[in-house]
Amino acid sequence: MDNSIFSNFRGTLLVGFSGGADSSALLLLAAKGAAESGSEVIAVHFNHHLRGAESDQEAADAEKFARKLGVKFRKIDLDIAPGSNLESRARQARLEKWQELCATFTDPLVLLGHHLDDNIENFFIRIGRGSNSSGLKGMEFFSEVNGVRICRPLLIYTRDEIEEFLRENGVTSWAVDSSNFNCDFSRNVLRNRILPELYQIFPGGKKAVAATLNNIACDAAYLDGLAKTWYDDAEDRLSTQFWKNADRALTVRMLKMLCKELFNDDSPLSMAAVERFDDMILAGKNGVCVLDEKRHLRISGGEIFPDGAAPEPVSWMWRDQPDVRWGKWHFTVSMVDRLPEKMSLFQSCFRFAGFPEVLEIGVPCKGEAMLPFGRKKMVKIKDLRIKRKIPAFPVNPVLRIPGGNALWLPGIHHSGELLMRPDEPGVMISAEKIKDFD
Repeated sequence: MDNSIFSNFRGTLLVGFSGGADSSALLLLAAKGAAESGSEVIAVHFNHHLRGAESDQEAADAEKFARKLGVKFRKIDLDIAPGSNLESRARQARLEKWQELCATFTDPLVLLGHHLDDNIENFFIRIGRGSNSSGLKGMEFFSEVNGVRICRPLLIYTRDEIEEFLRENGVTSWAVDSSNFNCDFSRNVLRNRILPELYQIFPGGKKAVAATLNNIACDAAYLDGLAKTWYDDAEDRLSTQFWKNADRALTVRMLKMLCKELFNDDSPLSMAAVERFDDMILAGKNGVCVLDEKRHLRISGGEIFPDGAAPEPVSWMWRDQPDVRWGKWHFTVSMVDRLPEKMSLFQSCFRFAGFPEVLEIGVPCKGEAMLPFGRKKMVKIKDLRIKRKIPAFPVNPVLRIPGGNALWLPGIHHSGELLMRPDEPGVMISAEKIKDFD
């Protein structure tokens, strides 16, 4: 390993630094490279607070290591609730923080310590998800995600090679995340059980998988380039006929380009979304094709349009207007003398005293949270929906205080705000789902 990659860089190197072996090697390389190029290096440590004292000790040790190298250190605390999709939620939270951090520097480059073993693990995980070659090729040396420029200098090195590099440079200890041995996570099952057995059966298995990744990357680059050429050259790409004539291998790639053009969002699409689109196009159906929660296409008369399937928020002055419509939902309000013994998720009671005069009904905002009944802390609405196994679409509305907290999620969860006592009068709001969006 050498630091020549940084020799001509003059911006700010933001190193994702957990304190583990891979990020320690990366910080060491960046510090040496910056000493020659004059770049500024900042070690960025994310404390997810998921392992209590162990997480805090890792943060302290990481800061000590960075200071020893003469590198600036910044700790960022994240509040990630345990539960489903933990890895995905943590990754999204880190990306949002990277975006905020990069906005404060000139010419920032984020360095991440992913290595060959990580890429191999991703390969098998994505096989399990049914990815195409563009998904299977793995992480790239350079990439840009939501405006964040990312470099992964260690991708060609194995975990063993990285640890050997550290020992050669006098580093004999590093953080070991105890959760890496928790086989409740699919990645850890691969890392600790499946891949070691694979490499025993095929002693050269790691090199063989690495070669496969390179071959897949070449194939994917060709198909990605072909799809871009076909899409950019087409004058009728908003017609259904264009998509009927497209090969499936190109459709899945061009659909992301269409989303970029229509919604300025080319984030990955699920295979189910691609199949829904394909089915409507090939069958000549008209209507709304739901790609995901935010991206909806309207297909009509042989043309494709962006569709705003969820209505705009509505203000509800409930004292003057006892009922209101929001899209396919009907809300009504009534006064009650006492708290009912039973309530469905489509009914909610609040105390009369202090209840806001004006309410707002709309779609969940990005990152919006609510205080659920029985909880002491706010929880993201998205997490509550996922826990209840409620699909992202059709969209369930949020009843909120305008400019303030969410009060209620009809069909998903009761609120812990403005709680009504059993023996006092209050306000009951009911929500009826008339019909799913077309």
